[in-house]
Amino acid sequence: MYETHYGLKLNPFAVTPNPRFLYLARSHREALAALSYGVKQRRGFICLVGEVGTGKTTLLRALLEQLNVSARTVMITHSTLDRVDLLRMILHELLIPHAGLTRVEMIQVLQEFVLNELFARRPPPLILADEAQNLGTDVLEEVRLLTNLEVGDTKLLQVILAGQPELDRKLAQPELRQLGQRIAVRARLNPLDLEETAGYVRHRLRVAGARDPNLFSRGALRKVHARTGGLPRLINMVCEQAFVNAFGANKRVVTEALVEEAARDLGLGKRDEGRGTSTTDVLARARRSFWRSLLGLGGAS
Repeated sequence: MYETHYGLKLNPFAVTPNPRFLYLARSHREALAALSYGVKQRRGFICLVGEVGTGKTTLLRALLEQLNVSARTVMITHSTLDRVDLLRMILHELLIPHAGLTRVEMIQVLQEFVLNELFARRPPPLILADEAQNLGTDVLEEVRLLTNLEVGDTKLLQVILAGQPELDRKLAQPELRQLGQRIAVRARLNPLDLEETAGYVRHRLRVAGARDPNLFSRGALRKVHARTGGLPRLINMVCEQAFVNAFGANKRVVTEALVEEAARDLGLGKRDEGRGTSTTDVLARARRSFWRSLLGLGGAS
């Protein structure tokens, strides 16, 4: 609704991962380069770590677009898989018939497939495990065993494990030390600093079609960084809510006061320091505040 009011063609702060909006802050640029290197050089295991909301999923999607990957790609997003479920998902995504096969038989048909890919001079299949910190130890060990499929020094499978900092701690456990030792490339995403936060907001406004990317005052951008800690997902939520508030107040520029109001609506303001600030809580508060603004109602959530 507010997009038309501000001359935007797209919603600039949608929380759905979209590589089109990727902003390459320093750690994001370095991580993307590391991931690209690891895939192109067929280094086998690659690890990407970042706090909740730093943009791991968006970066992975941007990686696939940048590489124009012709290899078959398997995206694992379910953290409740067991090792047999993992094999079934991989074979399903690679379009390999596997009905009724045992675990050993599934590994055998997978090996035949990746060998055929090698002989056809195609890149090795790429397995992307998002939120990998939630995968069971036995599942991670199964992934390691699958990467034993190789010919000489050539890896027949490539794996990117992406997850929160807990993933580092899990890989440091004694039972996963062999997997930890096999990670050839490590990358890390950090929250944005103040300058990067301002650049991030303006970048998303430009991509959304804003003629003037300075729709947030300098004070507003400082407040966005202060209330979100530079986490892109929270930046999106606060900026979205601030736009809704500005639209309701018929303001052309988002001010520091409007950002502070948005932060309070989402449980991120000073007076709400004792309240939970999980992504689920913030989204729920955003929905309630949106309807209050739309209906012209006041009051706290």
